[in-house]
Amino acid sequence: MKLKQGVSINALTAILLGLTVIISVKYIHDGKMVAEETLKIRVEENSILEVALIQCRNESDFMSVLLKNQTKINRHVSNPTVFTNETKEINKLKEKYEEEKKKLIKYLATQLRDSPYPGVENYTRYTVARLGMLPIENVKPLIPEFGPVVNDVLSFRYPINIPSCPATETNNTQANQSVFIALISAPYHFKERNDIRETWLVHLKSALEKHLLGMARFGFFLGQTKNDSIQKRIKEESQKHGDIIQIDMDDSYRNLTLKGIAVLNWVRQHCAKVDLVFKVDDDVYVNVHNLVHFVRSNYQSNNSLFGYGNFGFYPIRMELGYSEDYAKWDMTFEEYPWSYYPNYVNGPAYFMHASVVVPLLAASQTTPLIPFEDVFLTGMCTEKAGVKMQYSDGNPSVFYRPLPTVPTPCDLRSFVGWPTDNHVITHSAVDDFYRNKTQCVVTESDGTNRTIDFTAPVVFKFS
Repeated sequence: MKLKQGVSINALTAILLGLTVIISVKYIHDGKMVAEETLKIRVEENSILEVALIQCRNESDFMSVLLKNQTKINRHVSNPTVFTNETKEINKLKEKYEEEKKKLIKYLATQLRDSPYPGVENYTRYTVARLGMLPIENVKPLIPEFGPVVNDVLSFRYPINIPSCPATETNNTQANQSVFIALISAPYHFKERNDIRETWLVHLKSALEKHLLGMARFGFFLGQTKNDSIQKRIKEESQKHGDIIQIDMDDSYRNLTLKGIAVLNWVRQHCAKVDLVFKVDDDVYVNVHNLVHFVRSNYQSNNSLFGYGNFGFYPIRMELGYSEDYAKWDMTFEEYPWSYYPNYVNGPAYFMHASVVVPLLAASQTTPLIPFEDVFLTGMCTEKAGVKMQYSDGNPSVFYRPLPTVPTPCDLRSFVGWPTDNHVITHSAVDDFYRNKTQCVVTESDGTNRTIDFTAPVVFKFS
């Protein structure tokens, strides 16, 4: 699947000329106001750009007339010299236009540098202008009010797949609540997937056998690999376990946003009646006892997304001298000139109510992508879709990092998920606690010790 980012002279001209209005919000930078008047002055000073834009618009209109007038087309075709000269002139204008557009975008990025995040709509307008993105033709928006479609998010293919979720009961009793667990994996993570099957997924199957949930389905989502040997093993793994969902897209860190969108699209197509979706990375251990309690407690939380909040996180700028260890998080000032990202939830593990799947897909249709799935989907797209954000408040929490490979009993009972470098060892510690082999002992304010009942449900609070 490719994103359409072609350039239309008329459309892009309109976008750029309207850019001064788009970012008319006043920003503070180095103690001084950068107002819309400054931007207008800059555009007025850039006479070459104005002339080029007008000429490009005129030339575009001219080409439109040619397409509608067969006589003129025939005349130009029969006279190659005239046609070639006009084409060269148009190409020169396009080149000049692109040069001046780059200057304007660079100037705007400089003026917006380190200013506050202006909201998803202004981010969208800036990025659409910077990239020259066009609405994709013949793709119907899921929610027309969100704007024109700039990303094709509905045409993902899944060459390896699992059966669709069965229809769920709708009598709203806790024992019939449902969850789909989207496990984000990579093609070569065979060990991670197998360890999960042999550890906390065993607890999940036990919970189903005890009828603690009406339905709990899961699937490992991974992209494509160019390694034939790995792909062969993936097919064999799928045939053996029946839990692989392979997306027809390149698998890479900078493609995690696309993978996250592909998960939403899969749920829309194959598991739309589920109550909650739990997105979790394959290096996260899941406390199934807490997962079950969370689902049973929050299955009616319409239009909500739950997770561990990240607030005021700033972009990594390799141009500022960061080491190569940070390269995968690089975001240039021109790509994202603002000082921090919108509030979002930590990506390795979060819940969403199924009612937000289509609105988030619709938002991703109409918002230019950034390569960080959690920032994009749980920050920008939730903002556009009006999703209610439920941030974990203190301890207990949906997600936490870091914990030791062998967490303490009090820690492991407090979270739904946390990163681990060894699922098997972590699972053993969790097993010991829920078999009452180890205890969580807390010291009260009066100095006395109290042993926490391992069967008592954990209460999650959100803000």
